[in-house]
Amino acid sequence: MINTSTTESLLETLNAYVKHFETPSTREDLLAIASSILTFQQKKGSLAIAPDIAEDLIQQVVNQFKVETVESSVASSIADSSIKTLVQEVNQWRESLENQVLNTLNAYVQNSILDQPLNLPETILSIIPLVENFQLCKSQSEALIQRVTSKFDWQNALEQVIGAETVAIAEKLAKLLQLGNIEDLLKKNILELDRTLEGITESLVNNELEKILGDKTVTIDIETKDFMIKQVTLKLNIMQSSPPSSKSNEEIANQLDDEIEVLRKERQKQLGNLDIFSPAMFVSFSQP
Repeated sequence: MINTSTTESLLETLNAYVKHFETPSTREDLLAIASSILTFQQKKGSLAIAPDIAEDLIQQVVNQFKVETVESSVASSIADSSIKTLVQEVNQWRESLENQVLNTLNAYVQNSILDQPLNLPETILSIIPLVENFQLCKSQSEALIQRVTSKFDWQNALEQVIGAETVAIAEKLAKLLQLGNIEDLLKKNILELDRTLEGITESLVNNELEKILGDKTVTIDIETKDFMIKQVTLKLNIMQSSPPSSKSNEEIANQLDDEIEVLRKERQKQLGNLDIFSPAMFVSFSQP
């Protein structure tokens, strides 16, 4: 059961983030933001929620999102330093993660001989566990894939100066992609074991991988094995269908389209106004 205070806290933080960092265009954008906030809190250890409950919580919070509550919620949270700090940190983490994934993709393209068209979404999905240890939610991963895909440019990738650390990550990616047959077999076995795709954990994936490696002559080092487990867990969880909502998808989409349009117009009216979350104001808030 989802705690009411947790739902209210996530909704308040979502309102603050939307107000100061991103005007969502779709319901999926809101889901991605809410997912990022929740995941970041779990990374910090300030919140512990099971994956299936987390997805329910995210859906519930987005369903409750109302443009008219953004202003009042943010106004009341201005004095709450914890919310102010949290949305700043979430925004920085999202930007950093996006840059890491894009840079790794560029390094992979720059240092690999590709004998077939590059499947960008699949490649990006394979990169995520290499740069982020914590398992991301479905909506957050999908949004990250879209953002990196939209920013990827072949010419820029070939010309970019890549750091040694990023090149090393790209080399790990290339090594993992060479084991595609084992990954495909692993996913096939798990799907046959649990077609509902509920409760896919790293432990389950590890057990199935051990069975495969026990029957094969292929040897995989521990680091590569760990990364494959994280990759397959993420990919299978991405395949999960979203939890059913209390409203039809069409009703929710229409409602949020109207809400987001109102928010966009309000944002345009406020252009040029002082932003309490601007870097300068953030410093002033921090001063004694």
